[in-house]
Amino acid sequence: MDEPWLETVKLVNKLGLIMMHKIITAQEDIKNFNERSASFFLILLLSGDLAFVMLHFINSLTPIYENPLLNLEKDRGYSEVYQYLKFLWIIIILVFISFRNASLRYVLWALVFVYFLLDDALQLHERVGGYIAANLSLVPAFGLRLQDYGELAVSAAAVIIIFLPLAWAFRNGSRVFRKLSQDLALLIMILVFFGIVVDMAQIAINAGWKVSFILGVIEDGGEMLSVSLIVWYAFLVMVRNCDLDCYLCDCASTVLTKKDRL
Repeated sequence: MDEPWLETVKLVNKLGLIMMHKIITAQEDIKNFNERSASFFLILLLSGDLAFVMLHFINSLTPIYENPLLNLEKDRGYSEVYQYLKFLWIIIILVFISFRNASLRYVLWALVFVYFLLDDALQLHERVGGYIAANLSLVPAFGLRLQDYGELAVSAAAVIIIFLPLAWAFRNGSRVFRKLSQDLALLIMILVFFGIVVDMAQIAINAGWKVSFILGVIEDGGEMLSVSLIVWYAFLVMVRNCDLDCYLCDCASTVLTKKDRL
């Protein structure tokens, strides 16, 4: 009776030590990313995101102030224009880094965000997706619409077209470029999670306006947060002249895997 209990205690203690070690490692990694100017810039970006989310709640749930442009889901609303501006900043920073380092590889990343900017501003995947949906004869499944399948097809095609040159640049690039590319890809995956996965969940789940409202805030708020993190990261890379020493992909690997096990 005592032996299994002792084994359980040992296992719990071991897991606790592993978690403490990972937390300490994560704290040390965070310090490596602490650049005063970039950190202050991130606080400003996140403050703007939070302000738009709060205005969305006030505008949608109270009679205090009613302005459709304050709605996070409103096309070309104030928060979406703020997103356009952040995408523009990312493009400018990446082009600057490319010229400073005499490497066109960073321009390829800038083109990724040019697509994101044009897609948001011109609603490319919605319009092209609608055209595709009009010519589909499939029966919608999983609670989605044909429009959603068309939009997913457009997004998948864009990923293939845009990331093929990036894959070539990654394979032939320097170690620093590969690490920075992995970090940008990681941050874009967070953006895609909120922009596509949560968006599809909002459409598929039909549980009333409250659930739809919450999922909508998670989607749009998450997108704003993700783009702010990308702006911060691009600015940090520019300030440190691509010399980060520590990378987000390595931090994520340390936290999510069983590396450095005691």
